[in-house]
Parts: sequence; structure tokens; C-alpha cells
Amino acid sequence: MQKIQNMAQSYQLPHAIREELFKDLAKEKAVKLTDLIEKSIDAVFTSAKDIAVQKKLEIKDELSKELVSKADIALVKADIAILESKLEKKITIYFMILLCTMIILNKDSITLIGQLLGLAK
Repeated sequence: MQKIQNMAQSYQLPHAIREELFKDLAKEKAVKLTDLIEKSIDAVFTSAKDIAVQKKLEIKDELSKELVSKADIALVKADIAILESKLEKKITIYFMILLCTMIILNKDSITLIGQLLGLAK
């Protein structure tokens, strides 16, 4: 790309080509022809430079759409924290249900609870 930028400033035909044109054509025609050729080559280099810049911007835009940003990561972390707290609550509830079920289904624990509350002797 740097090479294109440097050449796009003003291209001049090689000396050998200029000599051949001036040898075969009248001076005025040779000057006009070399100017036209140089301008067309300059236009090609300018066009190539513009296309390269455009492609670079397109690729940058495409990559920025595909890659994850820091804001996206922060949103995912917040979602994970919410899910984590909900999971902790569910685990606590399930543990309490399991504990209560174990106590209720065990004869000895019912007797113990009754004695602690003063209902059974």
C-alpha cells in the first residue's frame, strides 16, 4: 500500500519509453501521448489506493461486528451473576425441602421434635 501511495503522487514513464516515443513521433504528439499515459497511470494508482482504503474499512467494519466488545462481556457477566443468585436460592429451597422431608419421614426425629416442643413425653 505504501508503494502505491508513493507512486500515486506522480508517475513518469521510464526514459527508454520516452525516447522511443520521441524518436517515432513528432515532439508535440510524443509529449501529449506521454502526458496521457502518465495521467492514466496516475489515475489507476489513485483508484487502487481508494479501493485499498475502502477494502480496509470494510474489513475493519466486518471484524468489529464479529468480535466481542468489552460491553458485551460486561452484559454476559451481569447475566451470569443474576443466574448464579437464582441458582443459589433454588439450591437453598431444595435443601430445606430435603431436610424437612428427612425429618418428617424419620420416626425418631418426630419424637425428638415433640419432646423439644413439649408435646410428647
